[in-house]
Amino acid sequence: MMQALLLLCVCIGVWSEALEAHKHKGCFSAEELQGGVQRLLRRTRYPTEEELMRLTPVESKKRCPVSLQEHLIDYSQRSVSPWRYIIDRMEGRFPERIAVAECLCKGCLITRSGHQAENHDYNSVPIMQTQMVLKKTKCHNDTGKYSLSSHFIQVPIACTCVKYRSSA
Repeated sequence: MMQALLLLCVCIGVWSEALEAHKHKGCFSAEELQGGVQRLLRRTRYPTEEELMRLTPVESKKRCPVSLQEHLIDYSQRSVSPWRYIIDRMEGRFPERIAVAECLCKGCLITRSGHQAENHDYNSVPIMQTQMVLKKTKCHNDTGKYSLSSHFIQVPIACTCVKYRSSA
């Protein structure tokens, strides 16, 4: 009985989220579209342009560090599976720019006998999160206006270390 009630609550939550995501349909002018999208993105707490710039330093190169940066505050540099953020851009999508985590190592930084090195008995893998985005398309009956549709995409948001999966 308790499991059925829990399942019902989950279904109602998913259903109400889907209704919320899809109710932004209709035809809008470019100005109406921009204002409505900005309000929606603020409400769903997507990173601002300034936050995206802080996440993606200009000189961030993809290379596995030789040791952990224990003194840093940022988890991405202290993790045994370090990552960096890159920006995924897609015109006509809202938000147009999304921060995407990219694992810096194939293995994980493991300490053995006081020495830290990348160990390939482990794998660095991305942690995925479902995010809602809006996509803009021209209206069929009025080419000067646009329609929005919601889509759910999988976005890597960080990396974690897992034991290497054998084929056995």
